[in-house]
Amino acid sequence: MDDIIRIQRYFARKAEAQPDYRFRDIYSLVYKPSFLTVALTQVLANRGSRSAGVDGITLASFKDQEYRTQFIRKLSRQLKEKDFEPSPGRRVYIPKTDGKKRPLGILTIRDRVVQMTLKMILEPIFEMDFLNCSHGFRPGRRTMDCIAPIWRHTSNTKHYWIVEGDISACFDAVQHNVLVGLLRKRIADRNTIQLITAFLQAGIMEGQLFQKTTIGTQQGGILSPLLANVYLHQFDL
Repeated sequence: MDDIIRIQRYFARKAEAQPDYRFRDIYSLVYKPSFLTVALTQVLANRGSRSAGVDGITLASFKDQEYRTQFIRKLSRQLKEKDFEPSPGRRVYIPKTDGKKRPLGILTIRDRVVQMTLKMILEPIFEMDFLNCSHGFRPGRRTMDCIAPIWRHTSNTKHYWIVEGDISACFDAVQHNVLVGLLRKRIADRNTIQLITAFLQAGIMEGQLFQKTTIGTQQGGILSPLLANVYLHQFDL
């Protein structure tokens, strides 16, 4: 874990010091067993690990330590040999407060682990690009971080209006080619870009029906909030 934190801090310092720097040869970290092991631990600690993806595998399978060891070994080999293919997300619908339903894609635990590993690598880089006034889906931030500056502006200066808005179907409307272009501004590693693209295009299984995903990033995917922030960051500039 100390090595992972050291690498993350190095990436953050490099990204902050050189805003135009493009990171190369980071794919070797994606299949590194130490990264995958930490990612698996974080995924299994999430209550969502009790929900199975299209492969039917849940948290219960990982109670056996030997199963975990073999899982990491096999996944690392598949990624290293570029023999890994993401599975489609399993479509479920979650009720919203307005009576509508939010579509989620439940990924397999295997895919969640890979996405968590990608998040561990990419987040320290892009966090250095995001503006301080941006708070959604960012580590160490909460709702009060948004409210505090509003309170300061309305209490100490002559600001009288607050505008609240919402981007309709934000995750569902992300254009893949635009997102990949934005990722390439920081990531020069072709294998990493190809892996992210494979996740974007993995599709959805709704019952027995497979649907292609030519647009959007799946709600419910571990990497999706970070990808959405990379996409939306352009509106902050």
